[in-house]
Amino acid sequence: SKQAHTQLQKIIHRGRNASIVDEIDSVFVGHNRLSIQDLSSAANQPMWNADKTVCIVYNGELWDSTETTELKKSLKTKFITKSDTEIILNAYCELGTKSFELLDGMFSFCIVDSKINKVFVVRDYVGELPLWYAIDNDGKLVFCSEKKGLPISELYEKQVKAVYPGTYIEYNYKTLEHQTITYYKLPNEIINDDRETIVTNIRKMLEEAVKVKMVSDVPICTILSGGIDSVITTYILSKINPNIEAFVVSMGDGDTKNDDIKYARIAAKEFGVKLHEIILTEKDVEDAVDETLYVIEQARWQNVGSAIAQIALSKKINELGFKVVFSGDLSDEIWGSYGHIQAFHWRPEDYDKARRKLVEDVHKTNFLTTNQSIMWGGTVEVRTPYSWRPFVEYTLNIPPLYQKEGGHMKPLLR
Repeated sequence: SKQAHTQLQKIIHRGRNASIVDEIDSVFVGHNRLSIQDLSSAANQPMWNADKTVCIVYNGELWDSTETTELKKSLKTKFITKSDTEIILNAYCELGTKSFELLDGMFSFCIVDSKINKVFVVRDYVGELPLWYAIDNDGKLVFCSEKKGLPISELYEKQVKAVYPGTYIEYNYKTLEHQTITYYKLPNEIINDDRETIVTNIRKMLEEAVKVKMVSDVPICTILSGGIDSVITTYILSKINPNIEAFVVSMGDGDTKNDDIKYARIAAKEFGVKLHEIILTEKDVEDAVDETLYVIEQARWQNVGSAIAQIALSKKINELGFKVVFSGDLSDEIWGSYGHIQAFHWRPEDYDKARRKLVEDVHKTNFLTTNQSIMWGGTVEVRTPYSWRPFVEYTLNIPPLYQKEGGHMKPLLR
């Protein structure tokens, strides 16, 4: 128990509203809570079922969507809180592991079921939230949202693996047997809608995605980088909540053609939203490198660069009292709008494969970077409308012939 508390302290930046370790049948589970839905202590975790045989620790959100409402209504168990944690717990208690694919949200969670001596370590369909595990040479399982919270020596470091998106680890803590089970795969039936229908659907589903992801009992803000993805998100948010505030981080002061901040200012003015500007100097960036490597636990230079900006961004967001921030993540993956994809995957079938691979792999890079940076800098949760499952299931299956139009990427989104 003492060790569990020690490890939990290493990731205290993921939630400072409650920090609790419980034991169930010699399995220790711990949780740092960032309260977003149901701020009462009744919604603290670990959360138990009524007869104290099943327990959950959970990082994430279920969206305020029809799917979630219907799932909650279909459950017979009496609800004690208004938290989404309890929906997952009750759904598991009634439906077992079949419940995982019914969850509309972003999540990594662990359920311990003492009735069958099993632990389930589960990650959402696209891997929006980080989740790591290791099984040591004695067959003992450890898991955590971030590698730095795992109680392992350097010797065991190479046994640390990611729980893959759409899968869960099923572990029997009496026999020490474990297996990885896939509960979700992205569909790949290309849709036959005409161009106009597709554009209408993109718009409708994005508006819906923003709306369902606004579920929160705490203040929300948005990143407005000046790129098309965050501009669209900010526009939709401003239509629902005209007082939404936006944030941009930059190394310039808006005087060059390529500076994000210039377009962020234009958009903010157009939508009438308040824009907070964070300007970094070269020294700020140099000073931040070591901390950033510790935070994101990976060394791809593209990710280090964006993490430096995101950590600075979230410090400011936190300082101004926000706990939830919207971002444009995953749009580039869905549309394959990276230079190397456009340069080398110009044949429709290659472009299609490349987009799918980007979406399948994003959990190792951009999602990881954004989540861990923004949690570290401000204990702030990131919401990405572009990753809403119905939206991804649809847009990923748009025919690849709309790769580029008039030299522009993302023509349908435009």
